[in-house]
Amino acid sequence: MKRIAAILFDLDGTLTVPCLDFAAMKEEMGIAEGYILEEMKRMSPAQRAHAEQVLDRHEEQAARTSQLNPGAAETLERLRREGRKIGLITRNCRASVKTISQIHGLVFDAVITREDGAAKPAPDPVLRACQLLDVAPDEAIMVGDYLHDMQAGKTAGTYTVLLSTHPNHRDYHGWADFVINRLEELHRIIEGMEDAADMKQT
Repeated sequence: MKRIAAILFDLDGTLTVPCLDFAAMKEEMGIAEGYILEEMKRMSPAQRAHAEQVLDRHEEQAARTSQLNPGAAETLERLRREGRKIGLITRNCRASVKTISQIHGLVFDAVITREDGAAKPAPDPVLRACQLLDVAPDEAIMVGDYLHDMQAGKTAGTYTVLLSTHPNHRDYHGWADFVINRLEELHRIIEGMEDAADMKQT
């Protein structure tokens, strides 16, 4: 195994405390069931324009009142001190990412949002982030709290770490290489992986 050169994070529910009211957004958009981005693709141009306005408004409101998950800032700071690249992959819009980054002083080496093409669970945004960071997928870890994060990372060929904050997290364990309860535990995972690789080489 190569050194872990990049850590790719999900945003809502992973770096930040979950704050988006998906039920309220779907009600405003007239979506009965399914995921918002996928359902928007089936809408008429007028319906989609309305849904995009609703989505952008909710995301910006959530961004302005966002709170970081415990250990998020410290984890990012430590990773940067260790010389690891940090990426962000989210189904949110770029404007909300900018707001959250400015409020909390977050800095990323690569940011992939829904405006950049196919969204998670497709592997495309993960592969794009690896390309921008100039790392191979097997040198990267995808960290998230939801099934889409694990599916995107696993399909792209990265390692996957599930933060067990989602109520249904046990349903996603099969897609995760590792499961953690707090972001600070990520360092233990990385060190263990690299120590094991060093032992194999000696």
